[in-house]
Amino acid sequence: MKTVNDITIRFLDVYNYLLSSKKVNSSREFAEKIDISTSMMTEIIKGRTNAGINPIQKTVQEFSEIDGEWLLIGTGQMLKSKNKENLTLSDGKENGKVKGKEPKVKENLTNNIPSVITVDSLNRDNIVLVPQSLKAGYLEGYNDVSFISKLPSYRMPGLNNGIFRMFEIEGNSMYPTLPNKSFVVGQFVENWTKDIKNNQIYAIISNELEDGIVKRCINKIEKYNNLICKSDNKRQFPTQNINPSSIKEIWEIKLHLNFNLPDPADMYDQVIDLQGEVQSLKTVLKRANLLK
Repeated sequence: MKTVNDITIRFLDVYNYLLSSKKVNSSREFAEKIDISTSMMTEIIKGRTNAGINPIQKTVQEFSEIDGEWLLIGTGQMLKSKNKENLTLSDGKENGKVKGKEPKVKENLTNNIPSVITVDSLNRDNIVLVPQSLKAGYLEGYNDVSFISKLPSYRMPGLNNGIFRMFEIEGNSMYPTLPNKSFVVGQFVENWTKDIKNNQIYAIISNELEDGIVKRCINKIEKYNNLICKSDNKRQFPTQNINPSSIKEIWEIKLHLNFNLPDPADMYDQVIDLQGEVQSLKTVLKRANLLK
């Protein structure tokens, strides 16, 4: 059985509430209202897949009493109070042409998920690529429709039921794990306090972070209001402590793409050289009567 994420659990809570309150009479009716197939709804109910961004958005649009902030991040209550400011999501209008590989763009009026998500002609979420040359631009344009819609976007097998970004690695701070000019794909992290796991690799979108945006993190946000960002190349790149208030987005790295495959012969040669140096050192120490 697939691991069901927190959003899907809340999505099913909404479905059960609507069913028990007679707002919908069946899973088929609910699926029709939020524009997904009955079979997809069945898969979600059985825990074999997670609810995507489209049914989440459509649920908030169709059932105005449902609090979108609660559905997305679990804050507050399922049902809106009369005095609470309404949180609305995208109306799903297309801001791009569905022609060839040109994306459509969906906008979400919430700071808790990416403000702009591109989709293909079948309304499936794309993976937007942020190249090295546009890293600085992404810090300012991460929630700008015109900026995101101009970035190249792709789909990749095995990366579904989530929101993903692809980033190009800049520099050697994460070498040898992630070499310069390789690529990583990250999944959007909603709850930084709970979901950032120690010693896992993340893309941190913050103008305080130096030496690239991809780091290995230690989560001290709840305890010290601090995110510790480490480089795998520790000798050349020191650890940095980042204030969460400077962070715009966090993406958990799920996939690494490297077009320069390492040659195992190079590693073997390094071992042989090291063995030779050790042997030479032993010889010198024996001649000086410092080693038996």
